[in-house]
Amino acid sequence: MSTQSYNHRDTPLRRFSTFWLGLAVFGLFGLLSAIVVCWSGSSAGVEQVLKEQRLDVKETVAENQATMLERKVLEEGKTEQVPPSEVFDDISADLKKAPVSSGEAKPMTKAPGGDIAKGKELWQSKNCFTCHGADANTPLTPNYPKLAGQDSVYLLAQMKAFHDGSRKSGQSAVMTATLMGANLSDDETNNIVAWLASLDTPDVKHADDAGKQLFTAKLCASCHGADADKPLQPGYAKLKGQNPQYLIDQLKAFKSGARTNGQAATMTAIMANVSEEEIKVLAEWIAGSK
Repeated sequence: MSTQSYNHRDTPLRRFSTFWLGLAVFGLFGLLSAIVVCWSGSSAGVEQVLKEQRLDVKETVAENQATMLERKVLEEGKTEQVPPSEVFDDISADLKKAPVSSGEAKPMTKAPGGDIAKGKELWQSKNCFTCHGADANTPLTPNYPKLAGQDSVYLLAQMKAFHDGSRKSGQSAVMTATLMGANLSDDETNNIVAWLASLDTPDVKHADDAGKQLFTAKLCASCHGADADKPLQPGYAKLKGQNPQYLIDQLKAFKSGARTNGQAATMTAIMANVSEEEIKVLAEWIAGSK
């Protein structure tokens, strides 16, 4: 009886069924293991994607913050100046240490090395007045500069730059051709500069507005003086009363790198922190009103 019972439990069909049941269980376990592994790998992949997205967001935020740092903040009559780059950091630190020139400008009766009377005659005979006006203060067009009362060292440097072709902005082609055609000697150049420097600068008034705040905030006053007519040192331009369109053209030339002579390296770095809209505001304020 026991044998019959044993044989009943150990039939070929029973063994066959048990085999496939075990195989099915093993297969199910393998399938579950594979799912777990894939899910884990997928989670790691998702986490990696999320990590990369977080880095992208962080970089975007950093870029937006850098852009925001370049904005002007006008609040209660104060403007916050934030440099846009390490290059500008270095320049701005040096310029902020420099004193802002103040006090009354001393009238110049004779520029070094030049004869004022002869300079006035040359201004007419060399036809300089055709473009810049008989008084050097009424240019033919808005994009020509007023030269009356300009710093003598600056004038000499610019005339030399036009003559040798190192200044390539604005009306440089006209100026280079004119100077070469005039065939000025060094003495004649010095005489013209002496006469120009002896003249009065344009008499204009500056408004106490956003333009004035920008002129200080963008460090313009550090080199050109609080009123734009008392440069920190010889060789820096007097700007007060200048034609606004000429100023706009030159500031854009510095910003783009088109103008490379003189103090261009410093000016280009500074202009990197000045928008085109701010250039217009600055130019209008510097030009002033009568």
